Amino acid sequence: MAEKKPYHRENLKRDLFEAGRDFVQKHGHHELSMRTLAQLASVSPGAAYHHFADRRAILLAVAIDGFERLLHQVIEPQETELSPVEMIKAGASRFVRFALENPYLIELMYESELTRPQIDPALHHYQEISHAKGVAVIRQFLPNISDKEADLRNITLWTSIYGLVSMINKGIIRPFENGKATIDDISDWVLERAARSTIGD
Repeated sequence: MAEKKPYHRENLKRDLFEAGRDFVQKHGHHELSMRTLAQLASVSPGAAYHHFADRRAILLAVAIDGFERLLHQVIEPQETELSPVEMIKAGASRFVRFALENPYLIELMYESELTRPQIDPALHHYQEISHAKGVAVIRQFLPNISDKEADLRNITLWTSIYGLVSMINKGIIRPFENGKATIDDISDWVLERAARSTIGD
């Protein structure tokens, strides 16, 4: 174990969190234990437990941070002069870029012990915020549709976006072997048509 370093109480939780976040970013969440976390922060396991009750607590903190970072990138309808298709596509593209740059974090946020068999209430809260923002964008351009239709259109868009990044991250979708389409080309094509479908008839 690395040499223990003294910490002021107000800094230790931050350092433990940053160590956990960095580990998940590089290696995924499966192998992160409280002992590993303590080693990464160069403190005793007891010190780590003082700030995070267990492994789930640190994973939840990392996942929440991921959602906050992701929501920070959302484009508000009133902040842009993009067309409806461009607006929806731009928002979808930001999620795709985030997910492809942070595949292990996305897995923790959406497909981990924090979401199965039931999603953690804190993560459910952020998913509800994300859904509401998506619906708000759709209603900005389709003000006369019902609440149910707005919800369903956003769910349809979301399944296209998440399905795309999930299959790319798992290696199911790959660049065309003949070089005619890169991952960016494929993503752009899918998101363009998903955006058009979202606001179309």
